[in-house]
Amino acid sequence: MPQQTKIFRVFISSTFTDMQNERSILQRDAFPRLEKYCEERGARFQAVDLRWGVNEEAQLDQKTLRICFNEIARCQKMSPKPNFVILLGEKYGWQPVPEIIPAEEMEAILGRLSQEEKTLIADWYRKDENANPPEYVLQPRKDELRDYKLWEPVENELRKILRDSADALGFNPEQRIRYIASATHQEIMKGALSVPAEIESPERHVFTWSRKIDGLPYDRSAAGFIDLSGDQPDRSSAQKMEGLKSELRSRLGAGHFNEFKAEWRNGTFEISDTELKRFSDGVYDNLVSVIGEQLSGVIDKDEITHESKLHADFKTKLTEHFCGRSDVIGTLHDYLGDAREKRTLAIIGDSGSGKSSVMAEVIRNAESDFSNAVIVYRFIGTSARSSNIISLLQSVCGQIAREFNTTLEAIAGEGRDKALYDLNGLSEILRKALALATLGKPVFLFLDALDQLSDTDNAKSLYWMPGELPQNARIAVSALPELRPKLNAHYQVELEKLPVDEATIILDRWLSSIRRRLTPAQRKEVLDKFSLTGLPIYLKLAFERAKQWASYTGEFVLEDDVKGIINGFIDMLEEEHSEDFVRDVICLMLSGRYQGLAENEILEIFAFDSGLWEQFLARTHEDHRDELISMKKALEARKEWMKIPISVWSRLYLDLEPYLTERDADGVPIITFFHRQFNEVLKERYGL
Repeated sequence: MPQQTKIFRVFISSTFTDMQNERSILQRDAFPRLEKYCEERGARFQAVDLRWGVNEEAQLDQKTLRICFNEIARCQKMSPKPNFVILLGEKYGWQPVPEIIPAEEMEAILGRLSQEEKTLIADWYRKDENANPPEYVLQPRKDELRDYKLWEPVENELRKILRDSADALGFNPEQRIRYIASATHQEIMKGALSVPAEIESPERHVFTWSRKIDGLPYDRSAAGFIDLSGDQPDRSSAQKMEGLKSELRSRLGAGHFNEFKAEWRNGTFEISDTELKRFSDGVYDNLVSVIGEQLSGVIDKDEITHESKLHADFKTKLTEHFCGRSDVIGTLHDYLGDAREKRTLAIIGDSGSGKSSVMAEVIRNAESDFSNAVIVYRFIGTSARSSNIISLLQSVCGQIAREFNTTLEAIAGEGRDKALYDLNGLSEILRKALALATLGKPVFLFLDALDQLSDTDNAKSLYWMPGELPQNARIAVSALPELRPKLNAHYQVELEKLPVDEATIILDRWLSSIRRRLTPAQRKEVLDKFSLTGLPIYLKLAFERAKQWASYTGEFVLEDDVKGIINGFIDMLEEEHSEDFVRDVICLMLSGRYQGLAENEILEIFAFDSGLWEQFLARTHEDHRDELISMKKALEARKEWMKIPISVWSRLYLDLEPYLTERDADGVPIITFFHRQFNEVLKERYGL
């Protein structure tokens, strides 16, 4: 029986050059064991180590911290506990200049700088009035400055100017973090020391492993394991590292702050196999102790409860910024309250016209206005079970039956268990379930996107729908125009194009929710192009593009239709990332059984498929190819799966994320595109 699969997604935070041995043994030993432990218990484990298997300079860019923070937030959302492991040595690590500086702070800084310093700041930071409140944004490195060795002196000078100013201006500790903390320290703040109030208490599930190197020389010979300022040890960084360790030791407490040892021998770093194994076993034991506790009580094995929760979560997302459509919503509201109406109501609209959002808003209103009603709803395609007509009817009839303290078997009748697995039998059971409705306890059934039903059992013929509804029961459905002929016997409502005035309000709400705005010219571009289609899906896609525009963005032209705007977005992705990698990831997703894949599956397929693996290795820095090849052989010898480093995927995911959603596929959350038009356009683009 399908059930919810619990995912434990754990972010691994460490510095780069000094923790290669530790990261490797975790990938080779602890993490595969954790994956096996979870799989044996109907769950999944995923380690997110953005520093494993890639070169350090690949991470030293203007997007690094944004990617790290995004992944930490995803871990906290998907895996309330455990979700964070910290590896610390003596090195404090790379200290980036801020990507974003609030305008109030930057203008105070500019007020105390020399003209030469102001010029340097102006070369690299631009004020974005589209942010609300305004902020200064670090500009991308271009041309020869993509090489970190050439960028490093510029970064050092910017860092000194900004830090000196933060000190002189007396910025408070929260403000100072962005100017003085290393990337690793800032990760640890997000994951363990300054987590949002709604996140699970870190001292109950975050673990730190702190390594001491006996005999470590504090000079250039130990570069990579300590922080240097020129040829001398960086005392400031050493003090900050000791302060960080002390704070973690105090905050996390015994059992969550662990220590291990290595040596500096004959001019090189050495850690014994015994100590490495103790470290790997310790991380495994730490995480299993929390995972085991979580697995004992969090998985809900009840299919109907799980299925209804999936659709409730989807409804909440759809109604978050809903407005307008008052005529259609009023019509549906009147339909639900009309005791004389015996027909099903069908909302008919083009793909992308907003049918699902309207349906979600009607359901939300019905839950408030008809508090005595049994309200059952499914957004078809949101889960595997909702796409199959047999499991869909089993689920909705089972939920109705439960509300009336009976069972599907009882509704079917004695000796008619086979009817539960036959569409004719389930059609009759649906009518009987609806007939349970009373004046004091009516039944409202909502089925969104009938066109998303799978082709099995001739489901799209719709012959399973009641021709006449029982007293006190209502059914509202939505469908594409292609199903209009099959709904002729029912009450049909056309969903017209979204008026521009309503689109304007929605756009403003979306922008306000992320504290952004647009210049008058940018706003005109979005709304003028939207008016050509009138489709809410176009407005959503235009918003996702426009929210990236700064007030100083010079080019902000949108394509005229949905197909164009999707292809324009993919064109930009292929420029930013490898064209082959973007194509391969998208084609893999669209080739999945449910036009999506679990995240681990994406990483595993790239390592499993020989052609994709060779393409990936060709793009990998030569410093890490041997390590990746060796680990793949070792894992395959144990019949375990190799994965490509998640950092490669994370950079693409950050850009794709606004267009993706998670759906349930037989109990496993998979990543898919949020709208069917993406699937259609991208299949055509890549010839699938």
